[in-house]
Amino acid sequence: MKRRTLLRGLSAAGALAATGCLSDGPGAQPTETDEPTGTPEPTDADTQSDTHGDTVTEPDPDGSDTPSDAPTDTVSETPDSEPSTTPSGIADESFSVTGNDCGSQTDEASVSFDEGSGSVTVTGTIWGNDACYTAVLSDVRLDGGSLTVVVAAESDADTDTACAECITEIDYEATIALDAALPETVTVVHEHGGEDTRVTSADR
Repeated sequence: MKRRTLLRGLSAAGALAATGCLSDGPGAQPTETDEPTGTPEPTDADTQSDTHGDTVTEPDPDGSDTPSDAPTDTVSETPDSEPSTTPSGIADESFSVTGNDCGSQTDEASVSFDEGSGSVTVTGTIWGNDACYTAVLSDVRLDGGSLTVVVAAESDADTDTACAECITEIDYEATIALDAALPETVTVVHEHGGEDTRVTSADR
């Protein structure tokens, strides 16, 4: 009776031992599963790849790489208007050479006033160094009630032009139209090589 009881005990112990061996065999499943400790943090790189594999550039934090969308103002420069060819107070002026011929060093002029047209006319003769000299209206100045007319003798020859070697008398006529009343005094000046000679002065 005791022997049977002992055999049953041994059989039960053997079955438990066999069960333990089977659970540690090659087909046994792990009792614990190692889970990932966490998702790795992205690196602080200046560029990262998007879903298509293209490289995307991170914008500069201080905004220096961001192009400005503000339009650029273009300033158009408008050229200044051309200065008037006539001085203040002078409405119009005309000048013509009426004759020239060999002669002597002559400087003379006369002045006439035309109330109806509001103009002053100067007729005179100036001299040049040779036959290639001509007369030009060099300057007209109105200062209050005084008008000054400057006539200059200048050569109009080219460097290869042969000029007759003689003192030339050049006749001219100048007409000056005024914006307002006629001047009280008109002075005529002749210019030769930068030197001025007062020829006449007339009062109205």
